Amino acid sequence: MPTQPSSPTGWVAIASGALDVRASTPFSSDIEILVAPAIPGDAMWVAGAGARLWRRLVHGGPLNTRDDEERSMLHDMETLGIASPDAAHPDRVTRLPEPVLSSPVHELVYAVTARVAAAHGIPCLFIKGPALHHQGLREREHSGDVDVWCHPRHWDALAEALSAWGWHREPDPWRGTSVHHTATMTPPSWGCEIDVHRRIPGLALDDEDAFAIASRWRTVVTYAGVDVAIPRRDTHAVLAAVHAVRPEIGAGARSAAASHSASAMLAAAEGSAERACELGAVPVLRAELAGLLPDEILDAHAGGRPRDWQWRGARNRAVAYWRALGEEPWRVRLRVLWRFVWPPDDIALASARQAADASTNPNIVRWRRLLRGARGLLPHRR
Repeated sequence: MPTQPSSPTGWVAIASGALDVRASTPFSSDIEILVAPAIPGDAMWVAGAGARLWRRLVHGGPLNTRDDEERSMLHDMETLGIASPDAAHPDRVTRLPEPVLSSPVHELVYAVTARVAAAHGIPCLFIKGPALHHQGLREREHSGDVDVWCHPRHWDALAEALSAWGWHREPDPWRGTSVHHTATMTPPSWGCEIDVHRRIPGLALDDEDAFAIASRWRTVVTYAGVDVAIPRRDTHAVLAAVHAVRPEIGAGARSAAASHSASAMLAAAEGSAERACELGAVPVLRAELAGLLPDEILDAHAGGRPRDWQWRGARNRAVAYWRALGEEPWRVRLRVLWRFVWPPDDIALASARQAADASTNPNIVRWRRLLRGARGLLPHRR
């Protein structure tokens, strides 16, 4: 462990993640530091005298607590959750790295999510996103959101913990069932959505078993000064390949482009075929894995039922959700069916937004939703 700089006055910098953004082009020249507080709150920009003081707190530089202005800034920073008079504070910051991602705010969201999960004892892996680019598995570096896969028993707990930081869970008519695999967290102030995953659709394993195996093959990257767990390259290639070929409602058969993308990622990552066998991904990737392992080995792992695969291949949402409903116990089916027929206001309005319906009257959008669903159940005319 490196020796932490001394702090003779006791005051230290604290944060859930911080970046030196002086050289980052998206920001004006006077903004120096991007920091997430150690307590729930929004990201903060620090500049001028405040930035100079905070750097001294980070690096253990001398302070003048007899100076009224400096003492006032220290107490303001304490209130904001970015400074503490406790030199042993668990969220103490002792280095201020430059961003490694093209979007510093996006990088800070990774750090905050990882710290929140760790604070609540929730094991997690960060999947997809810029890690795939850095591992050489895709060309695109930036992603519009953060995808975190956590232990399925703690899925709701992580979503709830993130809500304290300003993310709002999107209304979901399937809440309380096993159908949806993610909780979508929208960001009124952070500007970066978080998708909390409890499983990866397409794997034929039990959710907990799949997470345990993926966690066994993990590595660590550092974002905004915080260690973030991601799947190892071979494991990540499998997860990304499964995502690439995942059926989308109404999209029809798997496209050649999706299959090519999955095949390229698997071929690029040595050991991916073995990981696919362990993760229960062979049933959906049998064609893309051809040539990476002997046919008899792939055939031996080609059994099992991929999660969320069949209903996702339906021709429209009405048919897809009808099939998904059939996988739930009867009591759950009746409760969810009524929720779909006449949903609560928040779910009705969220559904309207997805359907590009601008109405803000819950009753109007409920009737329109019913009409859309009824049309979807009708057979197609040739």
